[in-house]
Amino acid sequence: MTTPSTIVTLPNPERPVDREAIAQAIEALAATVGAARARVEAGDLIDLAGLDDRVGSICAGISGLDGTAARALLPQLMKLTGALDTLEELLKRQPRRADDLPEARRRVEAASAPARAADAYRTAGREP
Repeated sequence: MTTPSTIVTLPNPERPVDREAIAQAIEALAATVGAARARVEAGDLIDLAGLDDRVGSICAGISGLDGTAARALLPQLMKLTGALDTLEELLKRQPRRADDLPEARRRVEAASAPARAADAYRTAGREP
């Protein structure tokens, strides 16, 4: 019997605006990636929704910095890139378990049921 997997969702914080905020965003993302890696190693399913937004936000913030400030973030970015590469390799090696898919689908559907119900009321012209 397989135990249900946990789905990890990555939050999407506001765009960092200065070097220190960007450095903190990089560290927070690295910690999240580390937690996701631990979940994958435990055999859990993870949801990477929002990951690209967070990376994009960090990149956009860096593009607004002067060269010296941007270069100062390079060691953190290299560490984050390595963590992302490791997570990618783990995900590629993770066996696809058909028995996990119905459970994951059930969790996603249960989580989105209130929003679907509210949309149905709006479509019918009534507020929930």
